Amino acid sequence: MKLHKQFLPAFLFLGFVSLSGFQLSAQDLDNQLWMNYAVKIPVNDRLSWGGDAGVRGAFANLDWHQALIRPAVNYQFKESASVSGALAWFGTFINQSSSINELRFHQELNAKWPDLDVVHIFYRVRVEERFFFYQRDIPNEFRVRLRGLVGVRTQDLNWFGPKRPIYFESMFEGFKTIKDEEALEILINQARLYTAFGHRISKNFRYELHYIYQGSTLFTGEGPDSSQNIFRIRLIHTL
Repeated sequence: MKLHKQFLPAFLFLGFVSLSGFQLSAQDLDNQLWMNYAVKIPVNDRLSWGGDAGVRGAFANLDWHQALIRPAVNYQFKESASVSGALAWFGTFINQSSSINELRFHQELNAKWPDLDVVHIFYRVRVEERFFFYQRDIPNEFRVRLRGLVGVRTQDLNWFGPKRPIYFESMFEGFKTIKDEEALEILINQARLYTAFGHRISKNFRYELHYIYQGSTLFTGEGPDSSQNIFRIRLIHTL
């Protein structure tokens, strides 16, 4: 029974990857690589600040890339629940001749329940206020977007020793842009399906490797559908 508990997380992860592989073979996807570094600086037992910075790019279109800087603050009001807020800049660069600057505020609630013997389930609800600044004659815009995420993470697994445990995650996230029928954004109303592998290198540092299958609607709420195949590398550091 104990052996089954140790390998159940891997079986769940492999099943999720198999589903993702089926989606990859079924549709013609855009391929992207995302990389970001996140830092957390505790102030006390409940309050911390930090944020993340990163870059994103498309394999097939080297003229498209994006950079982000997102300072944030977090307050842990219960062991299983926290609230946070952030101010972010996203810069999207196309053909080295045009760019889109986005200033984004968000507020979110995070919760974790139940915490089972093998896995725990977690949730996130986020509200984003987004200001878009375009070049040339395109008018600037303001949008509000809602995001909801549910996920499952395994317990730490000591397959490579107790000092550097690993874990697996699976997540689903949905997006809803308010008044999306008028939105100028290319990709709206996304839904993301995640699989992730995490490795704790030390008490304060870990990395995660993500595969994200993203489905989107193009341009308007009634536009054609599109899909993206995203690989993400995350470095997470607690100072």
